[in-house]
Amino acid sequence: MSFFKKLFFLLIAVNAAFLGYDYYQGGQIAFNLVENAKQLNKDQLHHYVNELKSITPEKIAGQVNNAFAQLQNVNSLSDILELVREKTSPILKSSNTVEHDGNVLVLTDANFKQLIDGSKPALVEFYAPWCGHCKNLAPIYSQLADAFAHQKENVIIAKLDADQHRETGSAYGIQGFPTLKWFPKGVHSPEGVEDYKGARDLNSLASFVQQKSGIAPRIRAQKSNVVELNSKNFHEIVFNPKKHVFVEFYASWCGHCKNLAPIWERLGHAFANEPNVVIAKINAADEADIGQEFDIEGYPTIKLFPAGESTPFAYSGARSEAAFISFLNEHTGTKRKVGGGLESDAGRIPELDELAIRFMTHQKEKREEIQKEAQQFAKELGTRYANYYAKIMEKMLVNGDKFLDTEKQRLSKILKSDDVSSSKLDDFNIRQNILASFDKKATPVAV
Repeated sequence: MSFFKKLFFLLIAVNAAFLGYDYYQGGQIAFNLVENAKQLNKDQLHHYVNELKSITPEKIAGQVNNAFAQLQNVNSLSDILELVREKTSPILKSSNTVEHDGNVLVLTDANFKQLIDGSKPALVEFYAPWCGHCKNLAPIYSQLADAFAHQKENVIIAKLDADQHRETGSAYGIQGFPTLKWFPKGVHSPEGVEDYKGARDLNSLASFVQQKSGIAPRIRAQKSNVVELNSKNFHEIVFNPKKHVFVEFYASWCGHCKNLAPIWERLGHAFANEPNVVIAKINAADEADIGQEFDIEGYPTIKLFPAGESTPFAYSGARSEAAFISFLNEHTGTKRKVGGGLESDAGRIPELDELAIRFMTHQKEKREEIQKEAQQFAKELGTRYANYYAKIMEKMLVNGDKFLDTEKQRLSKILKSDDVSSSKLDDFNIRQNILASFDKKATPVAV
C-alpha cells in the first residue's frame, strides 16, 4: 500500500476517534457537520469546486505550515477538539441561530429537531410564501403568538416554510398549505403529532392552544368596524341612500364563514374612515326572514347594496382582502389599499391638478392669475381638499418654492409618527398626494 493510501486511512481513523470522543464528552460536532452538509446547494458546491481547482502546491504548503503552527500548543485529544470547535463555531453558530418573526418562532430544516424537541408543546404552521390562504392566516397567526408571548418558556407558536424546507415538510406529510400541527409535550417526531382541523380565526386557535396546553392566552380586545345587522335594523342601514353597504350573509356553523371572519374584520378596518361605505354582516341562518327575502341559499353569500339603489348585486370574486378592496374601489369610487391605506391619487382633483402643474411652469405674474382661478374653482366645489390646492399656491406666492419643500418635509415627518390617528392619517396622506401634483412633470389624475 502506498504512503498516501496509508495516510488517507490514518486520517479517517483519527477523524472517527475525534468524533467518537466528542460524542462521549457530550458534544455535537458530528450532528452539526451533517446538518450543515444538508444545507449545501448547487451554488455552494460550485463555489467549493472552483476553490479546489485553484489549489496550488504553494497554497498547500502554506496551509500545512499554518496547521503545524496551530498544533504547537496541542497536548491532548481535548485540546484538538477545542481547536476544532473554535474553527467551526462561526458556521455552527450561524446555522443554529434562533430567528423570530414578531413572536412567531421561525423553523428551518437545520433547526427543527433542535427547537421542536418535545421539551414543551408547540403549534407549528407549515406554509408556503406564495399561498393565498397562508397570507390571510399570517396576521392572525402573529396575533396568536402575541397572545402567548408571556408563556414563551412553556409553549411554542412556530412556523416553517415547507416549500423551501421540504425535508421537514415531507417528513410530516405536508401536502397542502397552510397545514397546522400540534406537537404535545414529549413528542418530537411524526408519531403522536395532531392535525389542527378547527377554524382559523384568532379565538378558535387560541382556545385550541389553551385546551391542549392549559395556558391561558392574553388576547388584546380589538374594536370591530363591521356593523352587525338583524331583522330590525337591516332595511334602515342597507337602503340608506347615501351609503354603499357591503353585506356578508353567514351562518354561525359554517366553516367557510369562520375562515372568512378575520378577513371581513380586516376589510371593516380598511374602510373604517370611509363615510359612504359600510362593511356589515348578518347571521342569515338565525334571521331567516332576511335570508328568504334576499334568496340566500348558501353561506357565506356576499352582496353589495349600492347607495340610492333598491336592488343589490352578488359578489362572486375571490374571498381575499385585496379582492374585496379592489371590488369596492371599482364600485364605490374609493381609493383604498390593503391594510386601510390610501392610493397615491386619493383626494386629488383632475382640474386642480392641471392648474397646479401650470402654476409650477410659470413665473409670479402668471402664477397669481392661476391661483385666483384655482381659488374660484375650489370655492365652487366647496371641499377642504380643493381649498388646499389654492392655499398651497397662496403660500408659495408669499414664501417662494421653498414652502413646497417645507410642507412636504412636515407631512413626511407626521406620517412617520406612531401617534397619528387613522382618520388624521388619511387627511395627511391626501395632502401629501395633492403636493405631488405641484410638479412640472406631474400628470393629472384621470376623471
